[in-house]
Amino acid sequence: RLSREALPAELIGLYAGSGRSATYRGGARCTADREDIKKLVAAGEIRLLIGTDAASEGLNLQRLGTLINLDLPWNPTRLEQRKGRIQRIGQRRDTVFVANLRYRGSVEDRVHDLLSERLENIRDIFGQPPDTLHDVWISVAIGDFTKASRTIAAVPEQHPFALRYHRLEAIPWERCATVLNKTERSQMLRKSW
Repeated sequence: RLSREALPAELIGLYAGSGRSATYRGGARCTADREDIKKLVAAGEIRLLIGTDAASEGLNLQRLGTLINLDLPWNPTRLEQRKGRIQRIGQRRDTVFVANLRYRGSVEDRVHDLLSERLENIRDIFGQPPDTLHDVWISVAIGDFTKASRTIAAVPEQHPFALRYHRLEAIPWERCATVLNKTERSQMLRKSW
């Protein structure tokens, strides 16, 4: 319908699994190989690509500038992988846009609202949400809002970089499994990783 009524002159790609990928123009469907769709996007011939979860990984779509998630995955890492299709080296735009659509009052809406403020700094620094997000999604999904709130409250409000890298801790050498002398340390560091 999008191809037939709203954008009849536009070549629209559908990137899906199991041989269901296709292109559409004027409502007419033409079966297409996923590799061909990738090439059409890279060439700028496809400016609108609709993807199933098959499009979450292994695609370089830096010619595109907006990602709209119609169905949020339960695993937050999958959400980050989706975003990584357009937000990658070679992106031509200074800004890319990501819209995560969700129904008001739904599980996804509650999780998003609970976490967005607290995890913003972590996302900015590390580029992906921590495991905490996945734990909270599961708690909310099974209706354990108390546990979700406790997990969120346990996330420190301090900037995560400061928490991790601005603190020195003394490690007593007596508790180390192996203490290397100067020669052993030099030999160890010269070995390939």
